[in-house]
Amino acid sequence: MAINYRNLPPLNALVAFSAAAEEQSFTRAGQRLFVTQGAISRQVRLLEQRLDVTLFERDNRQVRLTNAGANYHQAISVALSQIASATEVLQQPFDDNQITVATTHAVASLWLMPLISQYCQLQEQVDVRLLASDSVMDMHPKNYDCCIGYSMQPPERGRLVKLFNERIFVVCSPDYLAQHKDLTPRQLLATRQLVLDNTDSGWLNWSDWFAGVGLESVVPQHRVTFSHYTMLLQAAQQGQGVALAWDYLANDYLASGMLVQAADLVMETAAGFYLLTSPEGEQKHAAGVFCDWLAAQAL
Repeated sequence: MAINYRNLPPLNALVAFSAAAEEQSFTRAGQRLFVTQGAISRQVRLLEQRLDVTLFERDNRQVRLTNAGANYHQAISVALSQIASATEVLQQPFDDNQITVATTHAVASLWLMPLISQYCQLQEQVDVRLLASDSVMDMHPKNYDCCIGYSMQPPERGRLVKLFNERIFVVCSPDYLAQHKDLTPRQLLATRQLVLDNTDSGWLNWSDWFAGVGLESVVPQHRVTFSHYTMLLQAAQQGQGVALAWDYLANDYLASGMLVQAADLVMETAAGFYLLTSPEGEQKHAAGVFCDWLAAQAL
């Protein structure tokens, strides 16, 4: 897709805004970027004028993101992270013993990180670099040696391994299930649904799941919406409602008893989580060994 460069705001202003959003302070953002607080303030003001949107509420030397500012920061932070990562990779020489693995935040925190720890103990000479982005399937292959992403159908590029199929079911905390033990499964699903608001990922949501298991959609009494799946599962663990779970991502929660299956209904699709190797990754012996080992862990 061709970039409409006229729609791009000044990069310095974007960087200043992103730092201020992360720090929730113009002063700390300035310290982080080695500029003055006034320089951050001017760049943010320039960006607000360019966008014709108020990004921060300013009150007694304190700043807070507006709803528009929070949404904008969430969107641009992924792009800025990819730019930084691509620049870092470009500046680094080829190293056969360094592997860059890209995946989504959910897969990284819920499945991959413990496995990377195990692998580093087995292969001490190999350095693994983990790159998390919820737009991982759109990432340029030059940015990684291998990546793990969710796709409705097999991607048509690179060396490809399907790690696991998609199985989706409903979970909640044991306490939440006990509190509603007198309810039917349908009534339980109508109490409070935890919803993933992440349209870019392509993951299925409640309406898709009801259709997939052949049930009429249940309108809940309450909804709580999250932008990241890890936060959603943590909320389910804390007893905040019922959530959709992907078995491999929720395995540790289920095995520990922090979550339990709330209904005997499982949706299975043709989609799944795929391991892709980039052309550069295929040239690295260490990357090939790692991918073979990782694929074996999913069996």
